[in-house]
Amino acid sequence: MNDILRNSAPDQQKKRAWLFSIIIIVYATVFMLSGNSGDTDASLILGIDPVLILILQGILSTFMFVLSSLLFIRFALKIPLKEFFPPFKLEAFGLVILIAISFMVINSAIGEWNMNLQFPDSSFTEWAKQSEEQLKVLTEHLTNFTSPVHYVLAMVVIGIIPAIGEELLFRGLLQSLLTKAFNNHHAAIWISGFIFAAIHMQFFGVFPRMFLGVLFGYLFYWSGNLSLAMVAHLINNGLALTLLYLSNIGTIEISPEQMESSAPWPVIVVFGLICTLAIWVFYKKYRLNNG
Repeated sequence: MNDILRNSAPDQQKKRAWLFSIIIIVYATVFMLSGNSGDTDASLILGIDPVLILILQGILSTFMFVLSSLLFIRFALKIPLKEFFPPFKLEAFGLVILIAISFMVINSAIGEWNMNLQFPDSSFTEWAKQSEEQLKVLTEHLTNFTSPVHYVLAMVVIGIIPAIGEELLFRGLLQSLLTKAFNNHHAAIWISGFIFAAIHMQFFGVFPRMFLGVLFGYLFYWSGNLSLAMVAHLINNGLALTLLYLSNIGTIEISPEQMESSAPWPVIVVFGLICTLAIWVFYKKYRLNNG
């Protein structure tokens, strides 16, 4: 959305774009750091009911990402929210689902490569490894589904709320503001994608998340519709949760290690071709910009 600051004076728009971008980055970083100190004993996490953790996480994420973004749009930018969600054809919805699923297969190779990166020994590396291990313990605890209700709650908290809130914040706001600041949508998409990945504090998974953010960014830029980026985000999170749930109840056999490993290369090549073709069709049919 290139006219996101149209209610500001023309000579103030670039300055406000930089100011608002910095505010959003600091805000998101402080929020994520507060929940990723790396000092919490994993045994303490395991002693708390996962349903309770999900409820608290859902409430906090709703306030910190969804409501804060809506308030920013309403009072700081003073633009109608509906401008982020213009009508779209059902065909676009289908293409986004195909793109998201096929990209997950491709991204599995990037994820495995990222996890196996070797970093020099340092206090930062140790902190990153500790944070990664803590997050792994928390994720396994939250997704050790005990009932269908537990699965649905996880889908809402880990799937739906981040898809809405993070896309509002990082694509709808930050990407649009950086586009104005840099006067270059490619720079805005890649920088906001990197920030989206970095503030999650998973340094052994930063590259696959960054590429996801870039994918969501281009879907939003080409279509002008944030709901399509939200759908892709939800597919990425929701499909992983669904596979874990089906594994928990014995419908399929898949281990956490298999979930984190790369798909076979022939499969990656096939889905890479599918993803490339689907993105090309989407770009040709639904792009609102030429650039």
